[in-house]
Amino acid sequence: MTDTRLVVDAPLFRDMVRELARRGEGRRESGAFLLTDRDRPADRLPQPVTAIAYYDDLDPGCLTGAITFGADGYTALAARCRRDRLRVVGDIHTHPSDRVAQSRTDAANPMIALDGHVALIAPRFAAGVTSAQDLGVHVRENVVWSSAFGARSAALVRIREHSRPRRALRLLAHRLAAGWKRLRRNT
Repeated sequence: MTDTRLVVDAPLFRDMVRELARRGEGRRESGAFLLTDRDRPADRLPQPVTAIAYYDDLDPGCLTGAITFGADGYTALAARCRRDRLRVVGDIHTHPSDRVAQSRTDAANPMIALDGHVALIAPRFAAGVTSAQDLGVHVRENVVWSSAFGARSAALVRIREHSRPRRALRLLAHRLAAGWKRLRRNT
């Protein structure tokens, strides 16, 4: 299995885990799709996770104890991806216990049944999850799932601690300066 598949900025990771725990209410599984920019080549690793789409926002009745995500949810996911120019690179769902291995149901009925898809599993309905090392990471390759746990999970899903907004602000400032120079030249 290739190293680092996904990169998630730390604030997005923390918000996602908190939100999964809140939505599961400590008594039922919850989950979300992990999204990236549609124009980024799918074979270019690692894939940055830039947005989250929670299952129950897409299919409001799907958190039934387990997850019963239906066709309407996939339609809503496709509409969001089209609207926001995103695509799915993975998903995450919670399990009630410390077990982060895929169940037979998880492996046989993946949320996205495509090679390269990354399925994450968070323990204890996401309560107390603080790093990728806490997750089970399952990657579909050649129709078979490969699984990683502990330190290997953290190698496959990297949580980026640096502040992305600073980099984005520098890029914006650079673009504004370049645009200002062009504007001055044209006047």
